Amino acid sequence: MKRPCVLIVTACLLGELLGYYFGIYRLAVGIPIAAAVLIILKFKKIIKFKLIYFLIFFLICSIFILRIKYEIRYMNNFIADVDNDEKNTSLCGRVKNIIFKDDNVMIICEGVIYYLKDEIFLNDIHIGNKVEFEGRLEEISKGTNPGEFDAKSYYKTKGIYVKMSVSDYRVVDKSYDNIGEFFFSLRQYLNTKIDETFESDRAGFIKAVILGMRGELDKGTYKLYQRSGIAHILAISGLHVSLFGIGLYKLLRKILQRSFLLSASLASVFLVFYGLLVGDSVSIVRASTMLILYFIAEVIGRSYCIISALSISAVTISLISPFEPFGLSFQLSFSAVLSLGGPIAFIIKRFKPMEKKDKSSCSYRVFKILVVSIGVQLLTLPVTLYYFYTFPLYAFLINILVIPLMSFVLYSSMLSLVLNILRLILYKYISVFTVAILRFYDFLCIITKYLPYHYIVFGRPKLWQIFIYYILLLGIIAISVLSCRKIYLLLSLFTVLILYPFLKTESVVYLDVGQGDGIYMHIDDLDILIDGGSTSKPSLGEYSMEPFLLYKGVDDIEMSFITHSDIDHISGILYLLDTDIKIENIFLPYQAMKDKSYDKLKEKAVKAGCNIRYLSMGDCFERKNLKIDCLWPDTSDKENVNEQSQTFVIETYGKRLLFTGDIGKSSEESILNYFDIGKVDILKVAHHGSKNSSLKAFIENVSPEYAVISCGKNNHYGHPSPETIETLKENGCIIFETSKMGAIEVKLR
Repeated sequence: MKRPCVLIVTACLLGELLGYYFGIYRLAVGIPIAAAVLIILKFKKIIKFKLIYFLIFFLICSIFILRIKYEIRYMNNFIADVDNDEKNTSLCGRVKNIIFKDDNVMIICEGVIYYLKDEIFLNDIHIGNKVEFEGRLEEISKGTNPGEFDAKSYYKTKGIYVKMSVSDYRVVDKSYDNIGEFFFSLRQYLNTKIDETFESDRAGFIKAVILGMRGELDKGTYKLYQRSGIAHILAISGLHVSLFGIGLYKLLRKILQRSFLLSASLASVFLVFYGLLVGDSVSIVRASTMLILYFIAEVIGRSYCIISALSISAVTISLISPFEPFGLSFQLSFSAVLSLGGPIAFIIKRFKPMEKKDKSSCSYRVFKILVVSIGVQLLTLPVTLYYFYTFPLYAFLINILVIPLMSFVLYSSMLSLVLNILRLILYKYISVFTVAILRFYDFLCIITKYLPYHYIVFGRPKLWQIFIYYILLLGIIAISVLSCRKIYLLLSLFTVLILYPFLKTESVVYLDVGQGDGIYMHIDDLDILIDGGSTSKPSLGEYSMEPFLLYKGVDDIEMSFITHSDIDHISGILYLLDTDIKIENIFLPYQAMKDKSYDKLKEKAVKAGCNIRYLSMGDCFERKNLKIDCLWPDTSDKENVNEQSQTFVIETYGKRLLFTGDIGKSSEESILNYFDIGKVDILKVAHHGSKNSSLKAFIENVSPEYAVISCGKNNHYGHPSPETIETLKENGCIIFETSKMGAIEVKLR
């Protein structure tokens, strides 16, 4: 077999998938049956394969099934052991790592991450110490809204399953890990030296790309780079490791004329040292493993196979950390290298000129650069869209300039750092060169912002879209290569359209915003928001609402209804008004014309170019399959802002939905005096289920089949109240609570 490593990694990943998604009893029955069928087909000569390869495949697959099953069992037992319903509990653990971020200190132990405030931390904890922590312990929760960062899945790949907000701690064993403490101290020392070497606005960037410390990275810079498609340079990746490793190897081998063995050994030792310094992320382990295998191939005089090296690194990572293949870092890192070593290498090899002089020609070099840059973007696009939902159109052009310059950034910043440590004043002049390149990066990103369609929101593609996309893309590559026609490769650019959400599902989503309200609707070609705020999630707009909208493929809100001005209804909207998501029309209650509590919202809306409209009782809006009837407020002044709440019925596709904001019983009674609302299918329960809302007569009048209550988990208001729950149940409602279920999505047709 030409590449046995490919067989091994296929068995490894299949074992991971089977072990993760299927129970042990199903596997115990299913695998032997599948194996028996294959053996029968072989002996009947229906299919052909060597029995030894089958046995190796079966054995490796079984090993990885058992490996991930063991890890799942360990995780479940760990969570069960530390599960505690009390508000405060104590837990002991040996410190594996300490991370400083903003005003928090994060201490990582076996399976647990501890969060300490700066004022609690006395700087007396070292790597390897055994510490008893006291505080509130809870399981790390998954994202409760579509598109939201899934902390549970992320930390699971790192072997962390629970978290504690620490109120107090004490060191019970001061013996520490010498190696771990050495690397931690070195990292902190280099962190200080970077602050001395570079300007404050650039030090965060240098720390991120050299030490992997992203806590001080400017959020504005990160967003700018992300929108331009170059955010990958801000994380230590295979690019950084390769530049350091290959750079050192070539320095020793080509310039200093050292032997293959010495050059490879020193470069390998450096890679291991650097990995221990910055942390064992997937991309670092992958790149280091592949480079060390490259050095070994150089020493023993064997050809280096990138696919085999990639396979070995994938098996190694999966064996050490079985959950890693299910994480973004693994998927993005390996798909990028697989693209380079597979289809892209195949294209470049096929169209390689026969004559030596043609290989160095300008046209061939340009062709190679474009194939690599565009090819990696296209082949990893489904993974990128699945997690980030957006496509920076000009990223392949910017990366052609950015990636080559990263070698100068890394080498010059490292040299500046070393010279500063040696107290040579020359570091100041070299650091200027580094800063100049970073300013050039900023310039490129800012220029790109003003180009048309620079940032296209796709949303998360469906699995069938991804499948068809890869079939067509690889088919076009195959046809181009077999027919020796480069021009056919241009057709691959149009396959991107397969991933675009031309057809969206008509639905309503009651978001889990914590203590507040936030509702999204898509009807026909309209994207609608009703409120969007929270008092329990201070960064609701940034971490919940914006990711959700991007996940849904929304970059333009046609209608945003603000029921009233309480912060738990507008905080997320205030954030969105400062983003690239455009809100065309904002609808405010009639009283907002004079009420100053709306001034900040109106200011931001005007600045963002929104049309502001005011709604009152009797206003109506109709379009295609959508009808909105406003029932409240009337035009009289309201002392209580809750009683200003817009209340309206939305009729669409034969369904009636009632939205009530935070109106109280007096407003509900007034509405009944004017309208006979009639039966509705879904009621958004007023004021988060407060006892001061949901009048019995009102609930009886609308007689909802389903009632949705939006409130925060364990909120101090006691929402929803037992009285409201009882009233709804008496009327036969099926009740859903966002605090218990997370976001609730209802398809409207």
